[in-house]
Amino acid sequence: MIEEVKKCVDARTNFFDEYFTIPESIQCEVNTFIEDVTTLGNSCNSAAEFEEKFVSTGLSDRFNAILPKCTPKSTKMTKEQKQQSRKIAKEIFMENKNEIIKDEVTYIAGRALNEVKDEAIAKNRERMIENDTYADYTIRKNYIEDGGRLVGFLKNKFKKK
Repeated sequence: MIEEVKKCVDARTNFFDEYFTIPESIQCEVNTFIEDVTTLGNSCNSAAEFEEKFVSTGLSDRFNAILPKCTPKSTKMTKEQKQQSRKIAKEIFMENKNEIIKDEVTYIAGRALNEVKDEAIAKNRERMIENDTYADYTIRKNYIEDGGRLVGFLKNKFKKK
């Protein structure tokens, strides 16, 4: 096998061992895939030819189908990777700072408003129960909702088509 093709084959076959834990249920499928990739690599004269045939023969699709069935291995990030990750997170935050702050303020305000509404509804319900008017309120509310549904139904029934 040519050295440049061997690098391509090794990249595909070693990928599983380096980054994934292969369940026993698909070990046979992975081994067959590795054999097919190796066979393809032996028949190719260049990396470009290998890559082209890897896609055209369906090995790429098989590779992509196998990956979700495997469990990713956890890896420790190197110091450089951590710095890069922080840098990217900082850039994302700085680019979207105004939107993030606006969304958080909106979320907090909405949550506070919902809590106030819920508390007011609960107190109003308690007051109606104490005054023995809750049943009357519920009946009237149901009449109004039923009327709204009826009007909507009739409106849709007689709407121009």
